[in-house]
Amino acid sequence: MRSNIVGESLGAINVEGRMWLTLKILIVTPARNEGKNLPLLLESLKNQILLPNLLWIIVDDGSTDETVKVAEEFVTPFRVIVLKREQRGKLISGAAFSAWWHGIDFGIDLESDFTHVMKLDADVSLDHAYFQQLFSEERSQDIDLIGGVISGFSREQSSYVPGPVKLYSTRAIELLRELPVATGFDVMDEILCRENGMRISVVKSAKFTMNREIGHSQGLLHGRRRNGLVCKWVGYAPEYFALHCIRYLFRRPVVFGSFSMFYGFISADKGPYPPRLRVAHRALQRARLMEILKHPVKTMKELYF
Repeated sequence: MRSNIVGESLGAINVEGRMWLTLKILIVTPARNEGKNLPLLLESLKNQILLPNLLWIIVDDGSTDETVKVAEEFVTPFRVIVLKREQRGKLISGAAFSAWWHGIDFGIDLESDFTHVMKLDADVSLDHAYFQQLFSEERSQDIDLIGGVISGFSREQSSYVPGPVKLYSTRAIELLRELPVATGFDVMDEILCRENGMRISVVKSAKFTMNREIGHSQGLLHGRRRNGLVCKWVGYAPEYFALHCIRYLFRRPVVFGSFSMFYGFISADKGPYPPRLRVAHRALQRARLMEILKHPVKTMKELYF
């Protein structure tokens, strides 16, 4: 275990005013065989123009590479803790989310005054102005779920906060404890937050890149099939899912990826999530489809640009 005290970042925080002094973020990164990606994530954190007071917990989930050794040798201007635990299940059963909750519980037991909790995936690199852009407005610290947008491999919809960089208020975290720990959590979390009147924001000026494509840690076809299964679990409207498959037709693996996604969808059961949340998600998607039909150019620009 390695722990470092916040140093240079506090001086930078003072430059931007009082809001930054009120932020204290617990960042938790689940990691399994991420020895090559973690140093890239570290550099992107160290290179932030402005950085809140934070504690970064890296939860090693049974890695067989040098993930732990690499993480324990990090030298940072902020505090880092490396937790080791045995592998707990597979991705589809929510292993990454289980590791994430393990890190959250450890961090909150250690210190109880965090204002936010962030899920930051190990294969992410944040733009140097990511946190500065994320909290560029005074009221942004009061939002319950916030995140930036992905750039790089392909543009994804900006109607949802991307799963690799979700940052929650502590009250949202307590609400989310009622959700099953399974793949699809980072879709249903947003639906549950909406159901409870919480504020959600996607900040398009806060950019990040993926060091591999989302959902491909176990191979392209496996990732597409899992994507289809999860779409069924979280209540995708059939017409929305059809468009989803079409959108992926020309992404690697060309054509086969979409068929694998379709197979995952039709072969899946209803999954672990409450029916009311699946129904709410389906209604939200259909409302967005109606917006696209009414204002196609305007809506597509809002979603992808």
